[in-house]
Amino acid sequence: MVKCMNCEDDKIETLNICKYCWYDCPTDDEEDVDSELQTKINTYHNKFDKFPKSLFLSDNCILGLWVMGNNYTTKSNLYGAYPHGYLNRIHTLYPIISGKTLHIFSGSLEDSEEYDKVDYKTGINAETMSSIIPNNFYELVLADPPYSVEDCDHYGCCMVKRNVVFNECYKVMKSGGILIWLDQVLPQYKKIQFEIQARIGMVKSTNHRYRVITIFKKK
Repeated sequence: MVKCMNCEDDKIETLNICKYCWYDCPTDDEEDVDSELQTKINTYHNKFDKFPKSLFLSDNCILGLWVMGNNYTTKSNLYGAYPHGYLNRIHTLYPIISGKTLHIFSGSLEDSEEYDKVDYKTGINAETMSSIIPNNFYELVLADPPYSVEDCDHYGCCMVKRNVVFNECYKVMKSGGILIWLDQVLPQYKKIQFEIQARIGMVKSTNHRYRVITIFKKK
């Protein structure tokens, strides 16, 4: 027998439920996930301690909202470039893994030895990238696809098939790898392939569209 986390009486170990208060105690695996994600949240809040605390943990998932502010300074004039400070915040939660990080739809980023890129500049199509780049290789993938037909008109491309790109990401990612997807919608995904680790809403300031950062972990 071990102690219930709620009433501190014995719980039925095989059922993982307290025999007195019926509190559904988390398993050791769930506690490990909670601890890992809470550490990420704490690291983020410690670094950005001048901002209001904006992330919290619920049911093994990071939830929150980022208001990026009206700093429009970016390193690129490309339409749709990442908002100022976005990657700094993201990499506080999920640091770059040098040589094992992949950016998709990344036309605004400079070339770097720390990460690979899939975009119009590289000539690699995200919907077929697994036939060109290594499979079962990347530990961190970041994607910021065109959100609408209007966006595609700016880029001079067609709308991407999100489900196809997701499947390609699955092929090139290692088990346990992280996929960070910035979009205006929650994309369809297969629960047998991915689990969600975080959902973070993001907006620049007034009169800007609302986006959601969904962070997936490959099973």
